[in-house]
Amino acid sequence: MTVVDATQKTIDRMRSATDIKERTVIGGLIRKPVEDDGITKACDNCIYFLARREWCDLPELNIPVDPDWYCDLWRV
Repeated sequence: MTVVDATQKTIDRMRSATDIKERTVIGGLIRKPVEDDGITKACDNCIYFLARREWCDLPELNIPVDPDWYCDLWRV
């Protein structure tokens, strides 16, 4: 399975989830940034992060988040 396939599968599972808690678990939302190959992956440098609102605009989440949180769908 490719990364694209795995990401799409995660998104599909999140879309079928019945509540926000389930979507955050499926999406792998955690309250700390992740370091990967010298890159800090956090909400504040994701394309879906709305800084002024501290909000994740990813349609499958669409929730308030802290800038230093991370999810598996970072920069989908």
